[in-house]
Amino acid sequence: MKQLGQRLKEARLARNESQALFAQRIGLTRQSYSQMEKGSPQTLIGNWIAASSILGRLDDWKDILAEKEDLFAKYEKKSSKRQRAGGRRKRDK
Repeated sequence: MKQLGQRLKEARLARNESQALFAQRIGLTRQSYSQMEKGSPQTLIGNWIAASSILGRLDDWKDILAEKEDLFAKYEKKSSKRQRAGGRRKRDK
């Protein structure tokens, strides 16, 4: 959470916005937003999503709850597909 808070702080500073202004845009007090930047685990997920939306990074959340890919099942599925017979056909003369 601390890394996430640090990234949020860096993104806010890159936009040259104060904590107070960014907090207001999310609907938080400056103190609550400050705790968010420190990586407080009490920060609601909705606040993180609101901040991501403001920063244009909402798509970054799509992989958080994505279904895990089972590479063995993927391989089995791929190898179980019917394949065309190889080789040349004999021609009747």
